[in-house]
Amino acid sequence: MILDRWDTRLGSDLSLFMERAADSEYRILAVVTSAYVRKADAAEGGVGYERKMITPSLMKDLHGHRVVPVIRDNPEGELPRFLGAAKYVDLRDDELHEDGYYALLQELHGLQPTPKPPLGKNPFRLLAEDEVPVALRHDPSRYVAPAFEGKVSFDYSNNDGRFVIGTGERSFTIAFSTAGHGAIYVYTDPSDILTVALAPGVKSPGEVNDASAYDGSSRIRTIQVGDAAILRNQNNYWAAVFVDEVLTRESSPTGKPKIAFRYIIPAVPAPAFVTPAS
Repeated sequence: MILDRWDTRLGSDLSLFMERAADSEYRILAVVTSAYVRKADAAEGGVGYERKMITPSLMKDLHGHRVVPVIRDNPEGELPRFLGAAKYVDLRDDELHEDGYYALLQELHGLQPTPKPPLGKNPFRLLAEDEVPVALRHDPSRYVAPAFEGKVSFDYSNNDGRFVIGTGERSFTIAFSTAGHGAIYVYTDPSDILTVALAPGVKSPGEVNDASAYDGSSRIRTIQVGDAAILRNQNNYWAAVFVDEVLTRESSPTGKPKIAFRYIIPAVPAPAFVTPAS
C-alpha cells in the first residue's frame, strides 16, 4: 500500500508520485467528497492532475475495476465524470461505517461479499417433460431469499416450515411452525442455527442494539406479530427477523397459513445492530 503521507518527504515531487502510482498495478482508492467531484470535473489543482493520470489507465481496461470509489462527505452520492457509473463503497453514514469498511476489505483481499450460489440441476434432464411443472412448484429453492436484507411472505405449512435467508457464511435456515393466529414458533433445529431469542416489541434494526443481550438459551421461541426473532448462526453472524403478519389456515382469507416478515443480516459477525440507510 502506498500513500503520499508515508511515501513522500518534504520536497518530493508530488506530480511524479501520482504518475508512478497511476502506472503501477496497485488498486486505487478514490475518496470521493463533494469537493473532489467539483475539482475533478473542473480539472482543478491536484485532483484535476490526478484525474489526468488515472484516466488513460481506465481507458486501457474499460472492463477493469482498478479504481474503487469510496464516497464520503458527499450527500448526493455523486461520482466525478471520469469514474462513470463505477460501483462504490458508501461511507456517508457514520453509523454504517462497519458494513462499508468490511465490504471494502473483502474487495481488496479478493473475497466476494455476496457469494454466487451454485447453479441448480437442470429439471428438464432429470424428469419427463410433463413432470417438470409439478417439480418446479414444489422446488425448495422457492423458499430461499439470498439477499442480506429484505421482505418475505410464504405459506409456512410448506417445506417443513423452513425458509432460508442470506447466503454463504451469512445464511440462516429459519424453522417455523404454527402458534395460533398472530404468533409463530421459531426453532434452533436447523443445523446452521446456533441460537434463537425473542426480542419483544422490536420492529426495526435500530431497536435491536446489542443482539447478544436477548436470551438464546431455549430451543424454541414464540414470536408474536410486532416482535423480532434474533438468530445467530454457526458462523457467529446475527440476523433479526421482524414479524409483521401471521395467519393460520382458519384466519387466512385464502385458507392458507401465511407469515410475512422483514429481515436484516449485518455484514460483520458482531451483535451490534445499526439502522440501515434508507
